[in-house]
Amino acid sequence: MSIVKLNTLPCPTFTWLGVNDTTADAAAPVSESVSPGGTVQISESAAFEVSAQGGEQRSAVMFISPRESAHITTKVTAQGGSHVTLVQVFDGSKRTVSKVEAAIGDDAEFQLVQLYLKTADTISEVDVHLDGTRAQLDTSIGYLLGGSDRLDINLIARHFGRKTRSQITAKGVMQGSAEKTFKGTIDFVNGCSGALGEENEDALLIGEKVVNKTVPLILCAEENVEGSHGASIGRVDEEHIFYMLSRGLPEDEIVRLMAHSKIAQIVGRIADEQVRGRINEIITRGTDNE
Repeated sequence: MSIVKLNTLPCPTFTWLGVNDTTADAAAPVSESVSPGGTVQISESAAFEVSAQGGEQRSAVMFISPRESAHITTKVTAQGGSHVTLVQVFDGSKRTVSKVEAAIGDDAEFQLVQLYLKTADTISEVDVHLDGTRAQLDTSIGYLLGGSDRLDINLIARHFGRKTRSQITAKGVMQGSAEKTFKGTIDFVNGCSGALGEENEDALLIGEKVVNKTVPLILCAEENVEGSHGASIGRVDEEHIFYMLSRGLPEDEIVRLMAHSKIAQIVGRIADEQVRGRINEIITRGTDNE
């Protein structure tokens, strides 16, 4: 099977940093795309389409736990005045390659929530075209990585329309010998006057063996725009740990509480109570097994 490049950074940087792209086996063709309704469990390669016409509201929830290596593609279309919500929960021990492509029209909104709760080897790409005037993107990403988990995320918000908005938020915890690359790009294309883009990541690193790479990027070909990015990458406060230990909490429980607190801020953005409950069960199971 041939090898292909994935998660290519729109504006390459120094090769030695190892963030310009990654590679994977080429995807086997999927016979047809399906439109998910409500909540779906995904255990093999599949292609999905989620679309909303003018004024409609559509939502889809995907729990992704492949039995073998899998490629998951999702195409999102939100036309004038519509609202699409997509929730993806990655919880698998097999290599997973995911790609989300979205086209957002006039006054339409796309809310994307992605949770990476077990990512033995996951490559995830999100490419959103804010085509219409006042099109909006709200992306929330959470991750809990441990052991030898590997995660590579490449998210691109392309502002084509006037007065478009993008908000990218990522929060997570890494421990063990986990490795994670997060590339978040806000691309202000010529003609997107009045556009606004904001990106933030907040990562907590536990242990000395974790490898974190955060690559915030703003590309600008239009003058009348506002873009900002920031990252808070820190390690556990030893004084905080000591204080909690002195109050009788064991260290593994302290780490579990910290992890839950960080990811809960992302889970809380999901409206469906049953989905939140299922996600919290996965999180509890995963942190208890670390």
